[in-house]
Amino acid sequence: MWTTTEVARYLNVTDRDVEWLVTEGRLTGYKVGGKFLRFRPDQVQALKGVVAAREQADPALRPAAEPMRARVREFFYCYDLYLLSAVLLVSVVVYLLASGA
Repeated sequence: MWTTTEVARYLNVTDRDVEWLVTEGRLTGYKVGGKFLRFRPDQVQALKGVVAAREQADPALRPAAEPMRARVREFFYCYDLYLLSAVLLVSVVVYLLASGA
């Protein structure tokens, strides 16, 4: 099962475009834990052919590149707990080494 971000990267669209595809019924999303959307890879791969054909037919329909600021914001949103845990772990190790314990 793929996340919304993985599907967006595979289809070369934004996360909002993936959500739009779900609301339009072009892609089936499965809720995991009541709120997280997941997608079956075979359905996404089938949809990729449709998206590619649409883009070739009309180049104006190609999605704009996602700005770097949005990508950085999404990275910290997804990985904030891991980053905080790593900082705390390094702080504890440095403290223990400095105190001679």
